[in-house]
Amino acid sequence: MSTRQQIRATQAEAAIAFGAMLRRWRERNGWTQYTAAEWANQAAKPFATLPHSGLSELETGRTKHPRAPLFLYLGEMNARVAAGDYKGVSSRKILDELTGSKPICDQAGQPWGPAAFWECHAGIRPIADWLHPKPLSPFPEITQQAATDLGDDWREQVIEVGAAHKLRPLQAMQQFARVVPAAAREAVEDGLAGGFTPELLQPCWNPEEGEWAVVGWIGDWAAALAGRSATQSGGGGGGGGGDGRSSELNACVVA
Repeated sequence: MSTRQQIRATQAEAAIAFGAMLRRWRERNGWTQYTAAEWANQAAKPFATLPHSGLSELETGRTKHPRAPLFLYLGEMNARVAAGDYKGVSSRKILDELTGSKPICDQAGQPWGPAAFWECHAGIRPIADWLHPKPLSPFPEITQQAATDLGDDWREQVIEVGAAHKLRPLQAMQQFARVVPAAAREAVEDGLAGGFTPELLQPCWNPEEGEWAVVGWIGDWAAALAGRSATQSGGGGGGGGGDGRSSELNACVVA
């Protein structure tokens, strides 16, 4: 392998590790993929936010060469988390998700700024100690009846969320399946339609967190629908400003 190839491989590994760290930061703070965007839209002092598609690419390590504004955004958000600055947030749900959130800090307890996030993405700075992956939890032994019960519960949740947004059951299940990661999408579609089996549940297990990933996917989808409804009914105000700030960062994520 040439020196250039080694550098590229190292950068790719660092980008994957950085994205996984950001995902764990979000998940361990109890945020959905839409929490930060909703917060930015409602904040008394607005700040740029990353669109959902950009966040997904960043968390999965597909963003190899992000531009400077992305790190400015992460530094600004981290500083507000450290200060507990959630002024202007009117949504009780978003405020509950933000309250008690933990910032990413260095060993001296100082919150990471834009430069620190860039260094971590480049592989110069290690990921934060508390955001290392946990020991993997093996896929649990599960009976067919337990798999059926899990699937029935998830199906009811999906239908209930959809009904709140005037979606028929089939529409709700189809729309939900679109937010499921590609690796598990077919299994989830089959399971919701015809019932889950232990085999179909395997791609739905999160070994790092030791829990069913479907629960988080349903939460993310519900948050997306709620945000869309708020934008459509809110007219101007925070929704309009949020759209502008989201588009501002669309060009900051370069795969």
